[in-house]
Amino acid sequence: MKKNTYLVLGLVYLSFIALGLPDGAFGVAWPSIRYEMQLPLAQAGIIMIIHSIFYSLSSSQLGRIANKLKLEHIDLLGLILMGLGLFGFSTSPNFIVMATAVAVTGCGMGMVDSSLNSYIAKNFSARHMNWLHCFWGLGAAVSPIIMAQMILFADWRTGYAVLAAVQIGVAIIVLMSFVKRVWQQEEKAQVESPEPKKGGSLYKKRHQFLMVFVCFLYIGAEASVSFWITSVMLESRGMSHDQAALFPAVFFIMIMTGRMVAGYLADKFRDADIIRFGFALAFVGLLILMFSSNIAGIVLIGFGYAPIFPCLVNDTSNRFSPKVLTKMVGYEVASVGAGVAIISAGMGQVLSMISLEALFPVLMVIIVIALGIYEVLLKISANPHL
Repeated sequence: MKKNTYLVLGLVYLSFIALGLPDGAFGVAWPSIRYEMQLPLAQAGIIMIIHSIFYSLSSSQLGRIANKLKLEHIDLLGLILMGLGLFGFSTSPNFIVMATAVAVTGCGMGMVDSSLNSYIAKNFSARHMNWLHCFWGLGAAVSPIIMAQMILFADWRTGYAVLAAVQIGVAIIVLMSFVKRVWQQEEKAQVESPEPKKGGSLYKKRHQFLMVFVCFLYIGAEASVSFWITSVMLESRGMSHDQAALFPAVFFIMIMTGRMVAGYLADKFRDADIIRFGFALAFVGLLILMFSSNIAGIVLIGFGYAPIFPCLVNDTSNRFSPKVLTKMVGYEVASVGAGVAIISAGMGQVLSMISLEALFPVLMVIIVIALGIYEVLLKISANPHL
């Protein structure tokens, strides 16, 4: 691997750590924000919906934006928007201004996420796609600690100001890399790969929709676990707050760990095989939790979920024509916001009508459907005329 390749990977990973920072901070800051602004508890849902809408809008437009800007330039613009949005959040005098700042932050995050996923899918192997998302997990895991410490010694506004400063700092580093022409040299060098990507043969609208829909289903299933597992263990299984909080913590730790491990295995196994294994492992974990409260269940779910989305994005470059690749990755990243807003929120309605215990069988159905659609796509890619 050449020197510039290491530099580019460092910049990409650094940007993804920055991308993860806002995701982990809001939950910690919200009680303080709500108390200061005298907001109802449900107002947090409005913030999340606004974020999801603008995140999805910006990432879904990657194909059009990439016609005018290089992917690394889109990353820089996204980092700047994230910094401005987080700074606006920290200085918000009321909820309206805060919602506007969230919209700006969401746009920036969608641009960073989609541009770097596309960059890795085009130039790097599945190993680096998994590690890319692992570094998002690092940012998401660190930001609650940063916010908690800032609230302890100052306030939530200081916490968001610190996060904004980090985003601008990363943007400056990326900007300096343009001066050094790091990215241009990397594009010429390309990247090592035991099996150079030739691009797939799929391009039809229905094929694109099916691939994006698989991502949508997976993200909804992942978000539903992180959002609802604590409620199940606390309210339905009678656990203490400390015991119930252990389940989402272990879930995110296993996702981060699983993506690191998958990075080492990704160049030895096909994306399709890793995706199948991940879905199967998650299914077993859900089955365990449906009949018990064994922590092994959440371990298997987290470890199984870990490589699925990175490998789906990476496999897009294997299945689809290079002409639609950038647009496809943009749509797949947009499905993140849609999956969180629609499936995980809808799950709340389902659980309230049936039972909190319905979480596990419903998720099992969702991942079986997702895997089934993916298998159909594999058959179509083997015979594009279908």
